[in-house]
Amino acid sequence: MDLASQSVVAQQQKPTGRRPVGSSQIWTRYGVLLPSQQTRKLKEWVLTDEQQQLVNASGLGHLALTTGFTIDRSLLTAFCERWNNETNTAHFMGFEMAPSLRDVSYILGIPVTGHVVTAEPIGDEAVRRMCLHYLGESPGNGEQLCGLIRLTWLYRKFHQLPENPTINEIAYSTRAYLLYLVGSTLFPDTMRGFVSPRYLPLLADFRKIREYAWGSAALAHLYRGLSVAVTPNATTQFLGSATLLMAWIYEYLPLTQPQQKNQNTLLPRACRWNFGGATRGQRKKVMEWRKVFEQLQFSDVNWNPYKDMNPAIIPEYCIAADNICYSRTWLISFNIKEVYVPDRFARQFGREQGRLHGVPMWARRTWSKWKDWRVEYAREIEEFHQLVGCRFTPAETNINSLPNESITGQDATEYSRSTSQNFSSMVEDLKNDLPVIDRYLEGQLLPVEVASFLERVGMMIKSYSPSQSSRRKDQAAQGQNGNVRSKNPRKRGRPSFFQDPSSSPSSRTDRFPGILIPYQDSKCDMVLDGTVPPLSGAEEFKEQGVMNLWQNSHLTTPSCSSLDSSSPESRKRRQQDRDEIRLPRDAENLRRSGRLCVQLKMFKHRDGVGAEATNPIFL
Repeated sequence: MDLASQSVVAQQQKPTGRRPVGSSQIWTRYGVLLPSQQTRKLKEWVLTDEQQQLVNASGLGHLALTTGFTIDRSLLTAFCERWNNETNTAHFMGFEMAPSLRDVSYILGIPVTGHVVTAEPIGDEAVRRMCLHYLGESPGNGEQLCGLIRLTWLYRKFHQLPENPTINEIAYSTRAYLLYLVGSTLFPDTMRGFVSPRYLPLLADFRKIREYAWGSAALAHLYRGLSVAVTPNATTQFLGSATLLMAWIYEYLPLTQPQQKNQNTLLPRACRWNFGGATRGQRKKVMEWRKVFEQLQFSDVNWNPYKDMNPAIIPEYCIAADNICYSRTWLISFNIKEVYVPDRFARQFGREQGRLHGVPMWARRTWSKWKDWRVEYAREIEEFHQLVGCRFTPAETNINSLPNESITGQDATEYSRSTSQNFSSMVEDLKNDLPVIDRYLEGQLLPVEVASFLERVGMMIKSYSPSQSSRRKDQAAQGQNGNVRSKNPRKRGRPSFFQDPSSSPSSRTDRFPGILIPYQDSKCDMVLDGTVPPLSGAEEFKEQGVMNLWQNSHLTTPSCSSLDSSSPESRKRRQQDRDEIRLPRDAENLRRSGRLCVQLKMFKHRDGVGAEATNPIFL
């Protein structure tokens, strides 16, 4: 990818106070950096032979040998001050340097080519589902925070297998070990001691783990950590693989090397500088390292540190061609996207340093649990895959469809009860959807078989009754806010196609002879839809009369509590009401009054005086 062809470059003075590209201005930190990686427990995590075979097959076996690396915090801090976050290179007197993809493959012994390390987005609520699916257990409330899980929980739960472990238990424990490994060495988070479970889908198949570009993702995290370290008012925690950076400094800058080193030249190269936490004599302070870097000359750099390596010992999955390591590209790892410009430090590849080309500007994005970074960085990911020749397609896993509970870890009765509750809620949802289906099929000609099937389905859904315990739990969960049947018979209407339990396929075919059955709608469907069916002439007259009576008595007249029922004003108003509203009286339509009718009669019978529930009212 030709990143230099882009028009916007970072060679202009920025008004925000950031230093321009090529400037000798160096940020000075007021605190010593603290690495976020924590690998102490990995030394105590003893793997069985079966687990060790799985780890070696994953392509991350060399990474376990780099744990316990001693970090010189003063040296780390002084080097970070030389970093330029606009070119992703360290600026020295007349030249630039930076860790490359080839350095990652040699120092850590992990693959740098393959599929980009990314997966579908996950939310905080999916942490338990993912852990149950890939680890067999889920962390408790105190073991997770902001979508992250504690490393100590992984160690405590999975570092020791039972006496006779099953295949699943071996897989769960090994996967937890790999999650601990990559989370503590390659992708340390800002919250020390935590790891994100978003890498679990990539660790599902042990044979396919090496198909991912873990080294490229680790380099992207390292570039991001260096860029954050030189940001004003940044945190003192160093985000990124401090082991990778420290070993790279020792390889290229002999002035910084300790007095002793291991003579082992095998992979990973970081083992040459790993002393298991032992002291290496008197260390320099940050001010002393600053002077060393300020006076660093071109001749003080070892531009070919891997000349003593035997290419035959390099595994195939760690080999990266020079045309890949020396090409400009984007380094992607979920939300992290960093530019890779090896042409600015060509001497590390045995080439002559030419003209320094510009670097395109890009936005460093923060993590968002709802954003699909595969879509956000689709173009950059495709270009990286074309560069490395990636043909691997990871299996899609719908995280939202994973179960919330583990059947093997729960009692069978509890799982059955949960399944019954889910089924009951599904049936209730279908009951609510039946009127919608009624309206959709209104006026449609349905075959006899289809009409009979729909009718049987409707009868089964309406006749389904959940168990008493499930009903009580559903009511408690819903807060007793169930559907209440309307007391108005007009709004209930006649049963719809699905709501007629007395109808049968035979009777319906007799009623509608022929092959097709016309579908008819009912008033109940319109009422559930929020619309009131039209009234007939008599019904409209009755309802209008009652509403006029209520309006005349309640809205247009003054309060009757202060007037005598036998006063002339009261008798005159009652006479006007009788003259204006004449309701047809029919003895057959007499019925007992309800609460609403009594309220209406209180305005009709002597201003409410003497009205009783037993008094008849004509509607």
